[in-house]
Amino acid sequence: MKKILFIFAFIFLFGLFAGLFFSAGLSSENNSYLSSLLISGFYSSTPGFVKVFFSAFAANLLLVIIMLPAVLHKLLSPLPAVILWYKSFSTGFCSGLLYLNAGDKAFYISALRILPQNLFIIPAFIVISAVLFSFSVSYMIKKSRPNQERKSLLYLLCICMGAIIAGCLTEAVFHLIAL
Repeated sequence: MKKILFIFAFIFLFGLFAGLFFSAGLSSENNSYLSSLLISGFYSSTPGFVKVFFSAFAANLLLVIIMLPAVLHKLLSPLPAVILWYKSFSTGFCSGLLYLNAGDKAFYISALRILPQNLFIIPAFIVISAVLFSFSVSYMIKKSRPNQERKSLLYLLCICMGAIIAGCLTEAVFHLIAL
């Protein structure tokens, strides 16, 4: 499992830097337009705590649900890695747009809007995708595997879902702080 976690951490870093480099390669018009849309979304003051929490939780839960079919068949085993790469690419892309165009506000925005929730969500996604990949490849769902091994990985999935909930709560709290 340690090797799989290491590989999935590398996939996450690859997607993160790919997103950063992709945002740096956009034309100046597209770059400024997309960053203005991103920054205006950060300063929207209309949604409350509950709405921010549930929208963040729904978005993250949807990605986890998309990864779940990988458990059913070995042919779907690349699905968790692809979803993890998508999540990391989008994080890198948004961070790149922010740092290229927000100027003096870039550190403030990233410290209050991007970093706090991702301290919980990113490790949780790396572990969830690695565990689901492990389930898919080694057929741990079948009865041929020891019950203790399956239970420990299921507990790990529950802990990661708790971390995602903590990240969504953090995002909602920091949304209120940043208003």
